[in-house]
Amino acid sequence: MKKGPLSKKEKEFIDNNVAIGVPDLATKLDRSTAVVSRYVETITDDSSTTSTHNLFARKKERGVTVMTEAASMASDDNKKARKTEMPARHKGAIHKIREDGR
Repeated sequence: MKKGPLSKKEKEFIDNNVAIGVPDLATKLDRSTAVVSRYVETITDDSSTTSTHNLFARKKERGVTVMTEAASMASDDNKKARKTEMPARHKGAIHKIREDGR
């Protein structure tokens, strides 16, 4: 049985053949079922969230990308959900003179 992280080819194989099932994928790749099931869980977690990338209007033949209203609203929602706190490594190095922004 192989050990170590999954290669790009193995991940691609799992992506294309998820319907087979974890035990069959593990035997075909000569990997443990735990490693394969962990990767399959990451695939399903990523696909359940809405990505703003899919909401942009594109014309690939012209090389044009336009932000739609839905993409703008989704990005605004993502900004609110993100943590805006200063990283710990910068807390001792940055000094604010005024807090209110005058």
